[in-house]
Amino acid sequence: MTSRFCCKSPRKTGWSNSRLLSLLVFVLGMAGCAGKPWGAARSEKDVEAVAAFAPGAWTALGVKREAAAEGWLLDFGNETLRELVKEALAANPDLKAAAARVEQARQDVRVATADLLPTLDGSGNASRAQRPGDQRFPGLGQRANRFNLSLDVAWEPDFWGRIRDERRAAVASFEAGTADYHAARLSLAANTVKAAFAAAEAEAQVALATENVETRRLQQGLLEKQLDRGLDAEKVALDVSLGRADLARAESELTGQKRALDAARRSLEGLLGRYPAGRVAELKALPEPRRNVPAGLPAELLSRRPDVLAAELRLFESLNLESAARKALLPGIRLTGDKGYSSQELADLVSVQAAVWTIASGVTQPLFQGGRLRAGAKRARARYDELLNVYAGTAQTAFREVETALAAERFLVEQQEELARAKVEAERAEQLALGQYGRGLVDVLTVLDSRQRAYDANRALVTARALRLRNRADLYLALGGAFD
Repeated sequence: MTSRFCCKSPRKTGWSNSRLLSLLVFVLGMAGCAGKPWGAARSEKDVEAVAAFAPGAWTALGVKREAAAEGWLLDFGNETLRELVKEALAANPDLKAAAARVEQARQDVRVATADLLPTLDGSGNASRAQRPGDQRFPGLGQRANRFNLSLDVAWEPDFWGRIRDERRAAVASFEAGTADYHAARLSLAANTVKAAFAAAEAEAQVALATENVETRRLQQGLLEKQLDRGLDAEKVALDVSLGRADLARAESELTGQKRALDAARRSLEGLLGRYPAGRVAELKALPEPRRNVPAGLPAELLSRRPDVLAAELRLFESLNLESAARKALLPGIRLTGDKGYSSQELADLVSVQAAVWTIASGVTQPLFQGGRLRAGAKRARARYDELLNVYAGTAQTAFREVETALAAERFLVEQQEELARAKVEAERAEQLALGQYGRGLVDVLTVLDSRQRAYDANRALVTARALRLRNRADLYLALGGAFD
C-alpha cells in the first residue's frame, strides 16, 4: 500500500500550492497537538466529576464562634509539643525514607528531560596491524597504523510529543512524591501530637490512681484502728475486709495505669526516632485548645490536602503515560551525524586531509510487534481507569474524615462539659458520705461507693479531654492543615 504522503516532487505530480499549504497545516497541527497529552479533555471531565462530590460547606459544623487564626500547632499553645514535633520531623527514619524517594523522582525528571536533547559521544582508538609479506619475498611483512578520533551526534525530534508526554509523567510523579512527603510530614506531626497527648493522659491517670490508693490506704488505716479497739468487732471486721478489697483493686488499677504510661512513652520515643527506653519527658498537663472550630469552613480547604493532591497528580501521570503509549504507534524520526579524523600517522591525525564526517536520517514505522505496542496502550488506559477510581476513593475518604472529625468535635465538647459537672457532684457526694459515716449515719459501703464514683468521674473527664485533643489533631490532619 502506498502512503498518501509519499516523498514525490510536487512539480511532477501536479500538486498545487494550496495542497502543499494544506499538508503543511496538517503537519503543524499534529505537532501542535503534541503540546498536551492524548485524552486531556477526557481527563479534565473525569476530575470535574470527582470534584462535584465536594460539598459547598461541611454539614457537621455548629454555631460560628469568633477566634484568632493561628497555625494548628499554635492552637494548643504548648512549647514542649512544638519541640517534640520538630524533633520527630528531623529524626524520624520513615520521613527520611520519604525524602529519599522524592529525590529519586527528581532525578527521574532529569533523565526524562535528557531524552529531549541530542546525545553527543566522543570516541578515539588506535590500532597497529601486520599482514603477511608477498611469497616472492618471504619474511617481509606489511605493518599499518590507524588512529581515529570522532564525535557522534544523535537526536530523535519529538515530533508527536511522546517524549514530552513521558517527561510530563515524570514531573507529575515527582510532584506526587513531593505531596506524599508533605502528607507524611503532616501525618507524623499529628501522630506525634496524639502520642504526646496519650502520654500526658496516662501521666494524669497515674496521678489520679496514686491519689486514690493513698486515700484508700488512709481510710483503711482508720478502719484497722477501729478493729483494734474492739468496737462492734463484727461490723468493723466486714468494713475492713471491704476496704482491703477496694484497696487491692485500686493498687491493681495503679499498676495498670503505670503500664499504660510506660507504653505511651515508648510509642512517643519511636516517633521521635529515639531508642524506646520509656524515659521521654511528656507534657506536664493536657492543654486546652485556644480556639473552637470556626463555622463556615470552605470545602475548598480539602484541595490542599496532600494525599488528595498526590492522587490527582498520579492520575495526570497515568494520562501522559497512556498518551505516550499511543504515540509509540506513530512513525519515529532519528537524525545522526559524526565528525572525526582518521589517519595512519598520529602527527597527521588532526588535519584537514584526515577529516571525515557523516550525516544521516531515518524514519521508522512499527509494522508488526506481536501486538506489544497496542497492548501497552490498552494497559496504560486500564492503569488510568484504576487511578481515576483511586482518586475518587481518596477524595471520598477525605470528605468522610473531615465530616466525622467535625461531628466528633461537637459531641466531645458536650461530653466534656457533662463529665465536668459529674466530677463536681461526685466529689461533693464523697465529702458528704465521709461526714455522714463519721457520725454513724451511713455504712462503709456508701463511703467506698462514693469514693469510687469520684475517682471514676475524674478518670472519665481526663479521658474525654485527651480524646477531644486527639480528635482535634485528626481534624487538622483531615483538613491538611490549619483552619485558614
